[in-house]
Amino acid sequence: MSLRGYRIYAIPRTTGTYRVLVESVNNNAYLYIENGSIATLSATDGDNLKQTFTKVADGCGLMGILRLSVKTPAISVVDTYLIVITEVKSVGKINESDVYKVAAVKFLSLNHEPTLVTDDRIPELARLLSSENFYFATSGPGNLFDLTLSAQRRHDAASSDYRFFWNRNLHFPLERFGINSDDWFVRCMCGSVLIRTIYVGHRTAKVAIISRLSCERVGTRFNVRGANDDGQVANFVETEQLISFENRESSFVQIRGSVPLFWEQPGIQVGSHSIRMRSIEASVPALERHFLQLKKLYNEVSAVNLLGSKEGERKLSEAFKTLLHGSSHNDVEMINFDYHAQMKVSKSSIKQLQAKLDPMVDNWQCYLSTDGKPDKSQTGVIRTNCLDCLDRTNCVQTLIGMKALTVQLADLEVEKFKAKISQRFEETLKEIWQKNGDQCSIIYAGTGALEGKSKLKDASRSIARTFQNNLMDSAKQESFDLFLLGNGYFDDEFDKACRFLPVQMIKECPAALPELISRRDEMSTRQPLSVFCGTWNVNGGKHLNVARKDNSFEEWIFGADWDAEGDVPPYDIVVIGLEEIVDLNATNMVKASTTNQRLFCEQVKRTLNEKSREKFIILGCEQLVGVCLILCVRTQLLPRVRGLAISDVKTGMGGATGNKGSVAIRLTIDATSVLFICSHFAAGQHEVANRNDDYATAVRKLRFPQGRTVDSHDVIFWLGDFNYRISMPGGEIKKYVEQGQLDALIPYDQLTEQRQLGNVFKGFEEAPLKFPPTYKYDTFSDIYDTSEKARAPAWTDRVLWRDEPTEKLVQLLDYRTAPLKSSDHRPVAAIFQLDVLKVNLKKCEEIFHDVVSSLGPPDCMILVSIEGFAAFPEFLKDEVLSKLQELGVTVTLYTIEGNFMKIAFDYGSSALAALSMDGTDINDKQHRISVQLRSPDWEDDWAIRMAPAFRREPSCINLSAIEGLSIVNLALDDDEVDDTVSIASARSCIDFSTSNNTPIFQEQILLSGSAATPTNAAPPTPSRPATLPPRPLSSNGTTNNVPAIPPRPSPANWPPRFS
Repeated sequence: MSLRGYRIYAIPRTTGTYRVLVESVNNNAYLYIENGSIATLSATDGDNLKQTFTKVADGCGLMGILRLSVKTPAISVVDTYLIVITEVKSVGKINESDVYKVAAVKFLSLNHEPTLVTDDRIPELARLLSSENFYFATSGPGNLFDLTLSAQRRHDAASSDYRFFWNRNLHFPLERFGINSDDWFVRCMCGSVLIRTIYVGHRTAKVAIISRLSCERVGTRFNVRGANDDGQVANFVETEQLISFENRESSFVQIRGSVPLFWEQPGIQVGSHSIRMRSIEASVPALERHFLQLKKLYNEVSAVNLLGSKEGERKLSEAFKTLLHGSSHNDVEMINFDYHAQMKVSKSSIKQLQAKLDPMVDNWQCYLSTDGKPDKSQTGVIRTNCLDCLDRTNCVQTLIGMKALTVQLADLEVEKFKAKISQRFEETLKEIWQKNGDQCSIIYAGTGALEGKSKLKDASRSIARTFQNNLMDSAKQESFDLFLLGNGYFDDEFDKACRFLPVQMIKECPAALPELISRRDEMSTRQPLSVFCGTWNVNGGKHLNVARKDNSFEEWIFGADWDAEGDVPPYDIVVIGLEEIVDLNATNMVKASTTNQRLFCEQVKRTLNEKSREKFIILGCEQLVGVCLILCVRTQLLPRVRGLAISDVKTGMGGATGNKGSVAIRLTIDATSVLFICSHFAAGQHEVANRNDDYATAVRKLRFPQGRTVDSHDVIFWLGDFNYRISMPGGEIKKYVEQGQLDALIPYDQLTEQRQLGNVFKGFEEAPLKFPPTYKYDTFSDIYDTSEKARAPAWTDRVLWRDEPTEKLVQLLDYRTAPLKSSDHRPVAAIFQLDVLKVNLKKCEEIFHDVVSSLGPPDCMILVSIEGFAAFPEFLKDEVLSKLQELGVTVTLYTIEGNFMKIAFDYGSSALAALSMDGTDINDKQHRISVQLRSPDWEDDWAIRMAPAFRREPSCINLSAIEGLSIVNLALDDDEVDDTVSIASARSCIDFSTSNNTPIFQEQILLSGSAATPTNAAPPTPSRPATLPPRPLSSNGTTNNVPAIPPRPSPANWPPRFS
């Protein structure tokens, strides 16, 4: 086939609408694009039409059509781009198909001339796609070689593996118009493809390593770590070792992926592995879903964990082991091998790991086919991880690959044709495994793998990684999201729709979005939740003593009249905001201690679990110097929570320091997005403008994944020490307070005044202030400030909320203070009923079909013919267009093909309206027209395509595994180990036996992101090993707790040979 087989032509807007013509030399056909409509043209019609067009580009292939939203305060438009592959590099040939890597791309606007493209995101996106990390295969007609599929899945599956089909969404525009996208667009995978030829006598064998990076949770090293709510992990790569010889083909697959928990590595780090774990308990559903998916895809699974004992790796490794053993997937064999420590003791230590891995490869075998018919299948997969799933993982996967090679060569019987040819295969595979490791590393970390050949080279790559990770990765991350989400990125309407509807449906049928969102009440029911929001400035925690009644949280959270034995239901969500949790001094502004954070977390959790009838977990906790936000939820609510994300912003000294600032935690419960913000604004009686600026900065700078902002959420609870004062002398304020005339102070409350002026908290609500000012008291006293400064009392501590104005999801139940006297502030509490929307998928499917029926066919096309004519007479086209004009519909494109005039409209409903012309006479009643839909079965087609999206798949989530765990998102560093919460800190020996109040929930994994109501089921009682594996010993016989990192083995001499 021709390498540059595409030519793109265009007519500028000066001649009317902007039109694009794409010529395919290989297909001998054309694509005609106008006003968002697409049609195919025959070679003859296309050749005639292109005479009036100007060529704008040549291409080796087409990735597809990308829709991008461009939003400014003034306008909101959608630009559409055709992505043309302009340069490629040949990789080799597999199964008579040529494989290429993409070397350069060009974005051609389908709305206006290329010179008018002003979207500044396009160059960075083009740079990503031109990074030589994307691959596609071409072949002859009817011989589509799909790089997204392993050899075994090519036989078992009829369609692509969407995990690795990166430009899947770019194919939808052609499919919408009934055009086979495979005839025009390539199927791209991201990762690495390395192919070599080995001569076996006069015969040839092909050896390939294909590493497919998943697009389900993709991103750069320090932007995307761990798992998401669906159990998809960062840097998930399926690596296939493929050998074809004669008419036989052998394949062995192994996988790598980040530890399937919620964790991250924030901040600038040079050679550091500082790890932050947001919530161990919250990771249970993600881990369960992850291994459920692996078992469905690969049957049996074994996990090889290479995490070490240094820094935060030990905590992460222990959490992974603990949760996996306590999960419903405790049948997954987990091999823990501290790679760095073991290799430091002796390089022959790898034999211990090899002795465990070899039987797995022998047992699960390799896929083998003869003439395309399978002889045997691979029945299990080895999942390998280290911290980054890069250097250590590369070495161990090479080791596994070498063992698999012996099985593959035995299956293919190559030694029969040439003796000792196995050594040639080993040398070749070692070389391409090394290059494969480099390529995987470049995608995720920005540099090649650390090889161990040269300390200087490894050091330079480590420094390069640091610059890449901290200075360039944010732009690369945005490009990943933009390419995969398209116009859904940074779009609140798309984000809201994803909470109600299957993502597949949203991407394939964007026209239905507005109508479906407007009817979301019909497809959901309200589920009431009880929410506690509390804020307290603890004055540096100077008098923190959990044994004192003055510090007891019981009365603050539950109230003085609460009866633990009564019928009052417990809270579902408890949010605690703390200000000045540490002294706001220079030392803490550089690196704040987490000791007080840990103590407050423990006291909050202890209070909730001891005083209520339900068990709570700390779902999220974040500290920004003195501001700390703690989010707790009932255990039973956990499977319904998704999309947890944390953000913070500094506002002290103009944003330079964190002595003032805001911390935010967002999440989605069922289909309702909720945001909690805790803030500490500028102090001072007259600093109103600065406080207003702090609020505006928080709204502007708080950002969450996928472009979400503060305003993206359905419900917002904003609490904290806002520091707004009362504009009245202190003596007068005290007099009114003593007389109980609080209403007289309200007009002088600065926050009330600024809200009325529309300067801050626009759209927010606050309950009437019925309690005395909460600031400033003498500690352990009910007397306002008697110090020399004698600060005036004020309502500095507040809780406000914002709701969807048309839905009213929030109802205030109580707004009060509590008599905790260890600080100069009194804590404030607000209790709400929050109604969250829960999707009914059956009802959702009914509404979808109803909406789609009213929208008309997705291609918006009709076919018009003239009775008595074998071919459509061109002289009658104006008569037909005139009739359509009378109907008031807009024609976007028309072509004449054979006996039909094909007409496209701007909306599918216009195509339905045009059916009324069927049987109409035209041309002075001399001719009668016949009108039909181009896609008459479009409703049935939609029903078939969307049925899987509405199907429920049950899975078990064993919540008994989280009993006793107590890790929140503290930085797991060496320099503050004592301040870090240990997995075993709450219980020296964690018991996973399941009691009646720790059920396994039967959860429904839904593509819409919501979960069905949990139901109890009898859980198994997983066993726990009596002892943990011993740590390696150093040369002097002592336990080597923190081994130094050894030089990495050279891939050229890897794996090591043992006598």
